[in-house]
Amino acid sequence: MKQFFFLFIFQLLLFNSLLFSQHSKPVATKEPDWISLNKVDYSRTNLDKNALDGYIEISFEKQVSLAEQSTYIRSSRKIISQAGVQNGSEISVSYDPSYEQLIFHTIRINRKGETLNRLDLSKIKVLHQEEDMTDFIYNGQLDALLILEDVRQGDIIEYSYTLKGFNPIFKNKYSDSYSFDFSVPVYQVYYKLIVPAGRQINFKYLNQQPSATISTVNGQQVYEWRCINMPPVVLQDFIPDWYDPYSQVLVSEFNSWKEVNNWGMELFATNKVLSAPLKKRIGEIVKAYPGDAERTKAALQFVQDDVRYMGIEMGENSHKPADPSKIFARRFGDCKEKSYLLCCMLNSMHIDASPVFINTVNKKDINGLLPTPTNFDHLTVRVKLDNQFYWFDPTISYQRGDIKNISYPDYQAGLVIGPATDSLSAIKFRNVSSVHVKEYFKVGAMSGGGTLTITSTFQGSHADDLRNAFNRESIEEKMTAYQKFYASFFEDIKADSLTFSDDDSTGLFTTKEYYSIPSFWTENEKGIKKFSFSAFIINSVIYKPKEKNRTMPFRLLYPAKYVEEIIVDLPAEWQVTESEAHLKNNNFMLNSRFYCVLNQVHLTTDYENLKDHTTVDESAAYFKDLKEFDNGAIFEITFGSDVLTQKNTSGSTANILTAVLIIGAIVSGIVWWSKKS
Repeated sequence: MKQFFFLFIFQLLLFNSLLFSQHSKPVATKEPDWISLNKVDYSRTNLDKNALDGYIEISFEKQVSLAEQSTYIRSSRKIISQAGVQNGSEISVSYDPSYEQLIFHTIRINRKGETLNRLDLSKIKVLHQEEDMTDFIYNGQLDALLILEDVRQGDIIEYSYTLKGFNPIFKNKYSDSYSFDFSVPVYQVYYKLIVPAGRQINFKYLNQQPSATISTVNGQQVYEWRCINMPPVVLQDFIPDWYDPYSQVLVSEFNSWKEVNNWGMELFATNKVLSAPLKKRIGEIVKAYPGDAERTKAALQFVQDDVRYMGIEMGENSHKPADPSKIFARRFGDCKEKSYLLCCMLNSMHIDASPVFINTVNKKDINGLLPTPTNFDHLTVRVKLDNQFYWFDPTISYQRGDIKNISYPDYQAGLVIGPATDSLSAIKFRNVSSVHVKEYFKVGAMSGGGTLTITSTFQGSHADDLRNAFNRESIEEKMTAYQKFYASFFEDIKADSLTFSDDDSTGLFTTKEYYSIPSFWTENEKGIKKFSFSAFIINSVIYKPKEKNRTMPFRLLYPAKYVEEIIVDLPAEWQVTESEAHLKNNNFMLNSRFYCVLNQVHLTTDYENLKDHTTVDESAAYFKDLKEFDNGAIFEITFGSDVLTQKNTSGSTANILTAVLIIGAIVSGIVWWSKKS
């Protein structure tokens, strides 16, 4: 079946390539008259020490003419080592043949004052890369690839081209962003925007960047920006996706979110005539479920589970959904199509449902950007039930439970498409996600092995993820992955079996894992045996950036709400000093209790992240707490023949069994938590 599916996709892409054959192959002409010809200084070397991959970007130019619907690009790079010969000798340009024509102007090598022409269309290969194919997105883009021959150290490679044609889906309204620094050094950056008379452009400057030089040429407004000697922006580890330290200018012809909403309303019309098969499916849901909440849940699950995720996003279809009846008939669609289908189904049941544009990266920070449709990378749904709003993501499969507890990612803000919309809507996050793990170690004998039984209960988004994973992967694959995790603590652990259960009514997903541990104890040269353990799961979800001197925020796993219980069931009674600890700061809270009941040693830990990132100002305190937590995260149970003895209840003599809590120096205890509470 998979072979037939990929054959279908191949034929579809081939059809589209033939359909747009007039644009599929690049052509070569001289540079257009409307551009500015800038002199490039090849002599600078002060940034060479920051170069990556053996070459450095000398110049980058981007010039845009709205009247010509054209974007001109010119790029120069210098090969500074043999590694650069390997890494910098390819030229690759991506374009959409459904509306763009790729026109090359120059490809040349400057070598010791000599200019070598390398523009040969016969050597340029046009490839279907489909980089998003692994995510089941097919956009029909082509890559024009040229592998340059005879490139040598010291060469300067320069090329220029124009992409003619804008995506018609935006109704001749332009928007873009111009960056002025990058993750690599650049000696010279130039942008030019030519705006015809009568067209209004909005600008917004982010971070530090040069102001535009404005002039009027042939009745058109011309904006120009120049930068020289741009060092690289070095990113620290674990930065949040929404954090953007780069200097840039945002450009948009859309004047308000109301305009963007009106554009969206044309794409997601509410008066679509539905096909007979789709009407029949809707009727079945109405008949089977008496209330709007139950009908909403049934329609959501149908779109999530029975309409697979796949997008054909060529040309206008980058933003324009297919007809809902077509989506229903073919049983696949991307986020905009699955959401549109759900809205049409619910609206036909007289349930108020609206599409919602989402930015999954910037989230609420989209409020600081200029209004434009290109700010969004996702579409979801808002439903009104009993005067309350519910938010759903139809691209998440296998969601279960009461409709009030169906998880929705922390998108924070969105544009609800509808006649009353004139601004972005805040989306309050309902954190219904949690994980409860119980790890039960059964020690068969004080000198032998043992078993480990793990019962894990997942709720909300964690349950969604596991439910989806168990539908995609085999039990054997999951067992192997789980065993690999615990093998980092117990080398000879062996996975025996794995079971799971799924409660549709509550949405809880439960797994049960069974392991054998042949060598439960480790023994040192003095004959002392010990067993070490910690909050294995919780330790694995706490992010620990290596760069502690922060100039940038760092992300935290969110939502993250975990309870982990560890029970070590020993063959004899045990003695421990009970301990209790609590910690709460601006980023997370953690509570822990260590105690013993007869022959069972217990460690119970609960951990919750309170937000999705740590600010620069909070980072020092975070790392201080994290260090203390790491110092006190490991517990040991030890025993041996040379340890003190005591009488047991039968009056005979036995080895005393001593539990030792390792927190920094063993005696220092776990008071660090109480100090922070």
